[in-house]
Amino acid sequence: MNYIKRLEIKFIKDKKMELDLSEENIAKLHNKCKNQDKDLYMFLKDEFPDLSVEDRLKYLSTTLNDFLEEYSFKNDDRHSEDGYSIVKFYPKKD
Repeated sequence: MNYIKRLEIKFIKDKKMELDLSEENIAKLHNKCKNQDKDLYMFLKDEFPDLSVEDRLKYLSTTLNDFLEEYSFKNDDRHSEDGYSIVKFYPKKD
C-alpha cells in the first residue's frame, strides 16, 4: 500500500462526524422517527451507524428534551449496549 493511500485511510478513521444538535435537525430526525416502528435509539442507530453510543445518546436526549410528550416508554423496557442500559422510547402514533 502506498504512503498516500495509508494517509487517506488514517484521515478517514480519525475524522469525527460533527454532531448537529440544532433545533431544525432534531425536529427533522423526530419527524422521521415518527414514521417508523422502532424505538428512538434503534432509529438513531440505523440513521447513524458510525456514531458512538455516547453520541447517539446525545441525539436521543436532545430529542427527548424537545419532544418527550410525543414518546411513550415503560421503565422496564430497555436494551443494553456497551455497558449502557437504554430505555426504549417509542413515538406515539397519531
